[in-house]
Amino acid sequence: MMKILLTTLNSKHIHSNLALKYLYAVSADAVKGAIMELREFTVNHSDDYIYGELLRGEYDMICFSCYIWNIERILYLVENYKKASLKTMILLGGPEVTWRAADIIKKHKYVDFILQGEGEETFPKLMEAVTETDQPSQFDGINGLLYRREGKIYVNPAPYQVDFTKVPFPFQSLVGESDKIMYYESCRGCPFSCTYCVSSIEKGVRPLPIERVKNDLSYFLYKNVKQVKFVDRTFNYDNARSTEILRYLMEMDNGGTNFHFELCGDLISEEMLDLLEKARPGLFQFEIGVQSTNEATLKAINRRCDFHKLSENVKRIKSMGNIHLHLDLIAGLPYEDYYGFANSFNQVYELKPHLLQLGFLKLLPGTPIREQVEEYSYTYRSKAPYEVISNKFISAKELARLKMVEHVFNLYYNRGGFEKSLNYLADMLHPNAFAFYDELALFFYLKGFQHRSHKKEDLYRILYLYGSWKDRTVPGVKENLKQFLVEDIERSMYPEVVMNFMKKGWELSV
Repeated sequence: MMKILLTTLNSKHIHSNLALKYLYAVSADAVKGAIMELREFTVNHSDDYIYGELLRGEYDMICFSCYIWNIERILYLVENYKKASLKTMILLGGPEVTWRAADIIKKHKYVDFILQGEGEETFPKLMEAVTETDQPSQFDGINGLLYRREGKIYVNPAPYQVDFTKVPFPFQSLVGESDKIMYYESCRGCPFSCTYCVSSIEKGVRPLPIERVKNDLSYFLYKNVKQVKFVDRTFNYDNARSTEILRYLMEMDNGGTNFHFELCGDLISEEMLDLLEKARPGLFQFEIGVQSTNEATLKAINRRCDFHKLSENVKRIKSMGNIHLHLDLIAGLPYEDYYGFANSFNQVYELKPHLLQLGFLKLLPGTPIREQVEEYSYTYRSKAPYEVISNKFISAKELARLKMVEHVFNLYYNRGGFEKSLNYLADMLHPNAFAFYDELALFFYLKGFQHRSHKKEDLYRILYLYGSWKDRTVPGVKENLKQFLVEDIERSMYPEVVMNFMKKGWELSV
């Protein structure tokens, strides 16, 4: 009886891997002659710990789900594991190996199989071939498979799309996982073709029947999971369908589960907005990718967006006070220099989302923008996550400076608890919000505060120190800022913490 492990390294403990659950659901009971286990590690686990756990498992085959955040760790782990257990077969799958499978299997001789694309139909076939036969032709007909036999590499025909409606609900059991984020997809594919996204490679959208979706979601509600994160690329691509799902979740609300969706901001309908006003606070969480407000940039990345419509919809949702809003920007896109990004930042910042993520372009294998490296003079990191270093519009030093802004912005704006102080500094003392955060980042780094982590109380003290420095050129800032800082501290911290803060004073401990 073969022993097979499905595993990965998640980016956080609270995350879970949807792909592995799909593969387990379609193969655990169907494949004879094998015992199949599913176990998820995180990138925070040490190599020694993971290596030891794998070795103690005495597996005949280990299957890894690979992404940009774990591929380098997985390749390193597998290389060392194979030295200790030469007979164990190693399979890699997932988006990070799909588009460079031939290169990986050539460079890494300890990898026995790579399965490209969707695996719900091909993975069970591979498991059957591995466990039930040992013929030279045993892997024929498994599309998307690359494999090594007697030192030679074989490449089967390209993978094909699965019939998503036939893929079973993957959550057979949530024992010990109710505290984790559950990932769910009601459709595959995306109606858009943004050049930086792997979804642009696949054409069309494949939705599950609406009644199937409702039945699936009822399971999460019954189990009282903390959060369900839809991985649909554009949840509201079909207004009637998405509105019906939201209405169902409102009707079946268990009072505790939160649902996260990625929306196209300018496609949100009046019907949906009217419905959302009645939702329980905390039931829904929306993420809207703006990426840029520069028209030339949006055209270059094949992305359409009516920013005026998006802004009106975001303002309406924000005014409801019952939905957490998360907006995204991407630095390093074509035709957007440092000041162009600053303009995009300022326009989105004016919407005052609860969280504003400043991301950096990743030139992912297989994406159209990866083929435009010469056209836009891109340089990028050679290993995952392939993050941009520079292009013809923005220099490496400017992107590094934006990294500084991102760091400080996350500490203050996205962390929360500094609202009045930030509003005063950004709106009253600077021509625009980006000018403030840019200056604060320079101050923060010149003082060397980036070299260590800081308690929230010390972040207030650092901001006060910045105000004291600013007071030299704009008299009165120090005392005005102190008043706003006190209000923020009293509103966001426990009384005993506030008391200890005031007792210690505003001086920052070294």
